[in-house]
Amino acid sequence: MTKQKKINDLDDSLNNLSKKLDNIKAEKVNEDYNKTNKKFTSFAHAFKIVSELFANILVGGSIGWTIDYFFNTKPIFLILFLIIGFISGIYTSYKSSKKFAKY
Repeated sequence: MTKQKKINDLDDSLNNLSKKLDNIKAEKVNEDYNKTNKKFTSFAHAFKIVSELFANILVGGSIGWTIDYFFNTKPIFLILFLIIGFISGIYTSYKSSKKFAKY
């Protein structure tokens, strides 16, 4: 083989190697990006679950307080509806987390 042919073969090999390394780097960047997006997606879902729980408790307490105010039965309905709101919040959070687990 001539010297020029050996140099051309080495250049071709280096170009192929360079392309393969670029592809590997691009895949790594995509994996890191997907992991980061997954973290933010998980955070958003966790925030949604907590806000649903809080909203159910708040609505239950508000309904109980309103009924107590109109019927003058101070803590009875407030406590009852707080408990109902808490149970409803846990159930809603459970359903939401099961839906997220499917993904």
